[in-house]
Amino acid sequence: MFHKLCLTVFLATSISLAAAQTKPLPPGPMQAKIKAACTQCHNAARITEQHKTRQEWSDQLDKMVGLGAEVSDSDRPAFLDYLTKNFGPEKAASKASTKSQPKKSSN
Repeated sequence: MFHKLCLTVFLATSISLAAAQTKPLPPGPMQAKIKAACTQCHNAARITEQHKTRQEWSDQLDKMVGLGAEVSDSDRPAFLDYLTKNFGPEKAASKASTKSQPKKSSN
């Protein structure tokens, strides 16, 4: 019994820590709609960890709508603008260059 309780506590803690490490969606006019449509089935990390072109996001959006995500035709351009602006290829490049730069000495 004690082992089951420890395992349950461990799993709950692990899940909570993993969820806490997920970067939130950046603010913007479509943030709430993106969150509502996309986080029904997965967490925001599935979005924030990807860096796609507008066409790749469009293809991904088609796929997700086919799986049941609710995105109106009138919202589609704004969805793509938000995703491309915040999670486009240039964001991955700027993130990589920031990590590769040496830290400045405080001397």
